[in-house]
Amino acid sequence: MPKAPKAKTVSSRASPLKAPTQSLLAPLPNQPRAKDPKTSHLYTDDNPATTIHGTGFRDLATARHTLEIISRRSLTCQFQTVNTMYHRAAHHPSVRGGPTASNANIREAMDFFRIWPDETYPTAKAALRADGFKPLLGKSCVAKWLHVLHFEGNTDAKRFADLYVALGKAKRLANVLVDDSKPTEADWEVKRYAALDALVPEGRESGATWTDAELWVDIH
Repeated sequence: MPKAPKAKTVSSRASPLKAPTQSLLAPLPNQPRAKDPKTSHLYTDDNPATTIHGTGFRDLATARHTLEIISRRSLTCQFQTVNTMYHRAAHHPSVRGGPTASNANIREAMDFFRIWPDETYPTAKAALRADGFKPLLGKSCVAKWLHVLHFEGNTDAKRFADLYVALGKAKRLANVLVDDSKPTEADWEVKRYAALDALVPEGRESGATWTDAELWVDIH
């Protein structure tokens, strides 16, 4: 992203960016938390309330159901889920000895899961504008500007920034739910890219063509 101009050159934007009709990062009602979501992991019992249930690799129907219930999560989360299911199936005791009639259902599920990273994922990733927004601001950079968000009173930005800065080491937004009571719904990676998609015109993701007047406003 472009560096912030010096204070003396900061200018007001003549035509402010149009805000989304509905806040994409609107605060949600307080939700009871089983455990700290910043320390939970995919497919563990660290935080059962936020774990996706119903996934599996028993047969083709279960594999299809798995993809269906994770379809509203971020591509990162979907990749993690499919990768986990595939490798769990590949290392299942009934499969280790090679193809047999008794493990035919699991192998069919594996073949189905294999299609996702090879074909579905690349296509979906290419259609997503996410790569155009990179590099994204790091946690250390966001932390330096927290005081500005507090000063402006932007509750949407403050909520996201506070959560982002507080993420544990190696923790990803794709593994933090917007609503802990809905593990199959949007995670914060989905919300982040949705907000960027609404804010940034297509074709201008890199920021190279933005003017100071478009990027910076006076703070009164």
